[in-house]
Amino acid sequence: MQTPKVSVLINLFNYENFILDCIESVINQNYPNIEIIVINDGSNDNSLKIIESIKDIKIINKQNGGQLSAFNAGFEAISNDSEIIFFLDADDLMNENYIQTCVGTYIKNPQVDFMFCQKENIYQNGEILRTKNEYKNGLIGFGLYRAYFLKDYLGTSTSTISIKKEVLDKILPLPFESEWKIRADDCIIWGASLVCANIYNLGFYGIRYRIHGQNNHYGKNFDYNYLFKREISIDRLFEFIINKNKIHFSTSSLYLEFLSNKERWKYIKITLFAPFSF
Repeated sequence: MQTPKVSVLINLFNYENFILDCIESVINQNYPNIEIIVINDGSNDNSLKIIESIKDIKIINKQNGGQLSAFNAGFEAISNDSEIIFFLDADDLMNENYIQTCVGTYIKNPQVDFMFCQKENIYQNGEILRTKNEYKNGLIGFGLYRAYFLKDYLGTSTSTISIKKEVLDKILPLPFESEWKIRADDCIIWGASLVCANIYNLGFYGIRYRIHGQNNHYGKNFDYNYLFKREISIDRLFEFIINKNKIHFSTSSLYLEFLSNKERWKYIKITLFAPFSF
């Protein structure tokens, strides 16, 4: 099997209890061509001391700015010859064979641009629960119209996603860092759909997702003030990515996206929102 170079971007803020296990789960992958980039987003615990003791990783130290700012900084540090980019939160773990399985799937399906996998939740009491996302395994298709008109979210959490570098180049870097201090994986997931990536749901449990008191999103309830401002930020994000990539809407591309999708019933909803003539 070919071994294209991959980069793993690990965003880190005050996870001294988790970061060593996280990095080791990447180092222990049975894949020979991995670049590990740890973006230390202004940690004030012992995280930096821990990662500085690990050989053969890139460390980016920056002032605390949140998740999107870490993504932007990590993106700038990716080697020119890297072909596939993986995202990983510093409190999560990669399961054995995850990268090998992903890369093999990309090679067997060269039309695929963006991929997400299944995950296992690890609770503080040690319980592990496998969760299955809502999508059928395999090729999902394109998601431009589903994202733009329905805000369909073709992906899951940060650590489950990977993307071809040539596609990520169309998304990052992004402005609006202050608006995406958390949940910046939304920028990558929606961004992949908006730049017309062909999307694949990998039926492989590649990630162990830790659930603990420091999670910024899991299990949280958000009030209307937050939700309203978030909706404005999402609209601004969509407009920026669409304009940056000069994306044009047409009935012919809508029809071809429809043909590429397994969930064709979704397009009944789109016809209610989208104009019949673009």
